[in-house]
Amino acid sequence: MKRYLWLVPFIMLSMILTGCNMQNMLGNLMGNKEKTSSKSSQQQEEKKIIAVALNEEDPNKAMFLLGIQEMAAKEEMEVKVLTEKELGDSEALKEAKILIYQDGEQSFLKDAEKNDIPILALNNLPPGVKAQGVILPDPVQVGTLMAQQIQGKITEGQVVYLQGESEDPLTQMSLAALKQEARKNPKIVIHSIANPPESEVIAIQGLREQLQKEPGQVKVICAQNEKLASQAYQLLKSLQLTEKVFLIGGQANPQSLQRIASNDQIADIDTAPYVQGVNALQWAQKIMNKESIDITQSITGDQGEVAAKIIPVKPVTAENLSLIQKSYTKAAQAQKELEKKQEESQAKSAGSKGAKESKGNVDSGNSGDGKSSKSKEGDSQDQGQEGASSQGKEGSQGVMPEGVKKVTEKVHTEIIREYLDDNGKVLGTEKSANDQVRTIPPEMLLKEQQKQQGGQQGQQEKQDGKSSGSENSGDQKS
Repeated sequence: MKRYLWLVPFIMLSMILTGCNMQNMLGNLMGNKEKTSSKSSQQQEEKKIIAVALNEEDPNKAMFLLGIQEMAAKEEMEVKVLTEKELGDSEALKEAKILIYQDGEQSFLKDAEKNDIPILALNNLPPGVKAQGVILPDPVQVGTLMAQQIQGKITEGQVVYLQGESEDPLTQMSLAALKQEARKNPKIVIHSIANPPESEVIAIQGLREQLQKEPGQVKVICAQNEKLASQAYQLLKSLQLTEKVFLIGGQANPQSLQRIASNDQIADIDTAPYVQGVNALQWAQKIMNKESIDITQSITGDQGEVAAKIIPVKPVTAENLSLIQKSYTKAAQAQKELEKKQEESQAKSAGSKGAKESKGNVDSGNSGDGKSSKSKEGDSQDQGQEGASSQGKEGSQGVMPEGVKKVTEKVHTEIIREYLDDNGKVLGTEKSANDQVRTIPPEMLLKEQQKQQGGQQGQQEKQDGKSSGSENSGDQKS
């Protein structure tokens, strides 16, 4: 037996070395797992920026933008509004996951296509590109409502419809609906005048010729958009025909509403730009999250069939003018307040970042005098308080059950628009609601729960420390 004792040291040494190697292997595996988990979390927390390009000349730009931004704030989405400053900038769409485009600079469309960024059209179909979808006012309803306003004012005579671009499928649909409804009275004759892109002056020249060729025969002028309506009004004014020829618009906006108030225009069509903006943001969010979209309608453009969300429209006349006018005024004010808050928030964020950097430099310079450890202790206490505060604000979320592979949240969004008189009395309300289901990665939810538990633990340690300090103080006094 003794002759085998000399083997014992070698066996023990082998076990120690093997144990160290196993420990290193386990350490490497755990480290790699943590790195993989960290990388996965970073990917899950990747920014989802929605780029928005609006037509700077559109009279309802503020309404579109307000609908987008208010819904983005509710959904905690980041919106980047592209302006003329970004024209030609290759970095303008950097980090953007989708582009909401509303008849603005086409260079943004080209950049989006080049970078494989999905395009969601707003208010109209952009030419030459394939959009994933479009949100727009009901073109058939626009034409039908125009015809109904005509029939309420005249029983015979000529109507000139300024349809805008002849190749625009939406104006073609509006014109077809207008003619269909006008057939109810064969004594009303419809003439349409189109124009090339960005050449409204050509349509106005055609209108002038029509008015002069048959004096007194043209009874009504319908204009597809505000550009045409405002120029038609100026022509009627120059020819002193504002009291003889009725003007009807197809895009209600602050300027056209003022003309109705001054009896220079008899009607317009409210195309709900705010509601269009809200729907655009909601649809964009679903595209980014790769969620199913319940869209059954489509519009045929120059690139084929495009999924379409059709927004109902309504007529604006002297009877309901005050309600519509106040809603547009209120929206414009809300947009200004929102922009002001965003500017203040950005300034505050920049100031806070500068202060943190300055504090970091000071702490780094005093790291040898014991102050840095105090600072770290304070930061730990702040984090504990923040975690406890977050837990108290959001409520207990409980522990995630085992085996969870997917987490969904059902979100119900309701928008209530109120129309008030000068005394604040509610004269009417509009309600719109949207239900959506969004998916949350379980890893992200688990990380959030762990963060909150860490905050609670820090708060508890802080309270225990205070209690211990109080007891020691009592012993010294006694």
